[in-house]
Amino acid sequence: MKALFVESPGRVALRELERPTPRQGEVLVKMKCCGVCGTDLEKAMGEAITSNVLGHEVVGEVAGLGQGVGGLKVGDRVFTHHHVACYSCDLCERGEYTLCSQFSKSNIVPCGFSEFYVVPQWNVERGGVIKLPNELSYEDGSFIEPLGCCIRALDKVRAENFSSALVYGAGPVGLLHLKLLKERGVRDVAVADVSELRLSYAKKSGADLIFDQRKTDRREEVLSSYNGGGPELVVVATGNVAALQEALSTLVKGGTLLLFGAPPRDASFNFEIASFFIRGISLVASYSASEKETNSAARMLAESTIRVSDLVTHKFSLERASDAFAAAREQKCMKALVMG
Repeated sequence: MKALFVESPGRVALRELERPTPRQGEVLVKMKCCGVCGTDLEKAMGEAITSNVLGHEVVGEVAGLGQGVGGLKVGDRVFTHHHVACYSCDLCERGEYTLCSQFSKSNIVPCGFSEFYVVPQWNVERGGVIKLPNELSYEDGSFIEPLGCCIRALDKVRAENFSSALVYGAGPVGLLHLKLLKERGVRDVAVADVSELRLSYAKKSGADLIFDQRKTDRREEVLSSYNGGGPELVVVATGNVAALQEALSTLVKGGTLLLFGAPPRDASFNFEIASFFIRGISLVASYSASEKETNSAARMLAESTIRVSDLVTHKFSLERASDAFAAAREQKCMKALVMG
């Protein structure tokens, strides 16, 4: 079978591997669809701060079951978690599942961009395999993981309590945040980016205002439209440090900044602590998602509470996975999917 790996910084390529056989407690899945995520691009460039295994926005069909696996059968359509918490440590007891020391130690094998992959027993036993609702296509199902991440992030800041928001980054996760903010009743939501293509998608996805970050006059025009001269909530849905730096300055007093986009390794930024203090700014970071959020995401997608098909612009076969990465890296698409 074929599977995708990072060959060198900036280059991914397929390798031929033996098709795995599921062992005790494991599940073998035939990949049907896997989304290309921004963190996949960082891994390909050697800049990621997380695991180097590619492909986690993945759905497929159960192709084999190891001894002792219950509740599943061959042919079931499933979403699979790449990381799963222990659910018993102090952090898990506090609900910080994605910060659990065991969370990032588990992963699907060899990766999501593979003809077949194995879900380890650890993940299976802890609810890491979720059956897809019948109404949910594989393409929409590939959004379960990124949508779950956005749900967890907005839950952490209680986004429904805000009346205005600004999202930095009009990529797929930025627009998922936009859609969720609107679904939660946030009245005024603006989106900022440097890509005209992506900003056009933000407008079509329901943004009240859009602006190019490079155009200072337009940014000031948008900020002045908010009560108090700025948004109450800013979501940084990009790993761009300059966006984070600018985002802090746009918040109104008492506002909250949600750091969602994974920054590159060793990234840093400067801010004036006195201003941060006197303005009463809250800074919240959110990483990944647990089964709680992905189950919610699956329901929302199946019920069309959140629609995502409008974000898919490019589909590639596994043999053309490197082209999918190139299209996403060069921002020639909105969302690129690799189909099995």
